Amino acid sequence: MNNILVQAAHTTLLPADLSSAILAGNAPPIEEIVLALVIAGMDAHAVIAGDPKSSWNEKRMARMALAVGFLSALAVLGKTGEST
Repeated sequence: MNNILVQAAHTTLLPADLSSAILAGNAPPIEEIVLALVIAGMDAHAVIAGDPKSSWNEKRMARMALAVGFLSALAVLGKTGEST
């Protein structure tokens, strides 16, 4: 899990404060990380869906990626016993 968090911290998917905390060895609660990733997925979907130059296939793939993001969040939070 720690390796995955460090890899995510090196991307632009997480806000700078979360990335800094992870790289410093102080991983924030998983709920904060999941929320940041879901927001990033929603942002990406909005950009693709709102672009008139995006093809229908790109829009479908963005929608499916968003669905996978939400399902993954539900699965992760379900394992931690959280109900956000």
